[in-house]
Amino acid sequence: MDQSEEIKFSVDETYENEKGVFTVISINRDKMVIRWENGDEIRTDVGLQRRIAERRRQEAAIRREEADSPVTTLSANKPDSSKAGFSGFAPTDFKNSATGTTWRARHKLGSMVTRKMDTSGLGFKSWAFRNKPEMHFQHIDHHRRPLPENHAKLFIGLDTKSLRYGFLVARTAKPDGETADWKAFHNWLVQPESEQRLRAIVTENSLTVCNRARHGWGVLLVSGDGWRSDVNGKVHEWDTLAAYIDERPQTEPLELEIGVTIERADAVASGRKIASTISRVFTNLMPLYRAATE
Repeated sequence: MDQSEEIKFSVDETYENEKGVFTVISINRDKMVIRWENGDEIRTDVGLQRRIAERRRQEAAIRREEADSPVTTLSANKPDSSKAGFSGFAPTDFKNSATGTTWRARHKLGSMVTRKMDTSGLGFKSWAFRNKPEMHFQHIDHHRRPLPENHAKLFIGLDTKSLRYGFLVARTAKPDGETADWKAFHNWLVQPESEQRLRAIVTENSLTVCNRARHGWGVLLVSGDGWRSDVNGKVHEWDTLAAYIDERPQTEPLELEIGVTIERADAVASGRKIASTISRVFTNLMPLYRAATE
């Protein structure tokens, strides 16, 4: 197919998005019903799925070009220095502390990600977070406010098994736990059009949602016309993400993480190209960040 040719969908034909291969069940003007191989079914925008397919086609073309390009390696006489740019995650980076790692340095992964992000005029920088294998991205004026660790942020984090990145906004269990960012995000989220936009962003980027402070509630996925989680074989369902949040008692902390999880081996194998992948997702998450901070 020519790269300039518009992608068209047909009933009973199969296509693929970030979640996997799906079949088009029906098309009605600008809406269509699609069903994945695992039986999940949603009603979605034709335009949204076309944009996903076109982006995947462009990314595949870029990967082919990169594969055909000669690989530049470091000379044995010129070893990499601590000031060199980010060349990818090392297996030894995946642990529960930042001791002995360099990827959090702003001139490494942070600068690669912020250079590639579309921030719509906001001046973004990265900050290493304590001695944890995590870094936060905020626009500069936002970070300068008191207690920046309590503010909404984009983040990259590692643990012993995986890489995580996405959007994070928190409500603490304290009486004054509803920060200005949390209130602004929640006020945005309860609007029906915001729920629809969030679901589109999550679907397009294959994101998951979780309460980082309460892992026992499992991972939330877009399913049909709502959200669902499967915890120890028991399925929980909510019509909206706001409904899920409102079920959480004010007395318990809530760290809402909306992002991507990649297995350690896949993250290492991606090399420096992971920076482009992260920056693309960060760009797509900007509506959430702006909702919480403006």
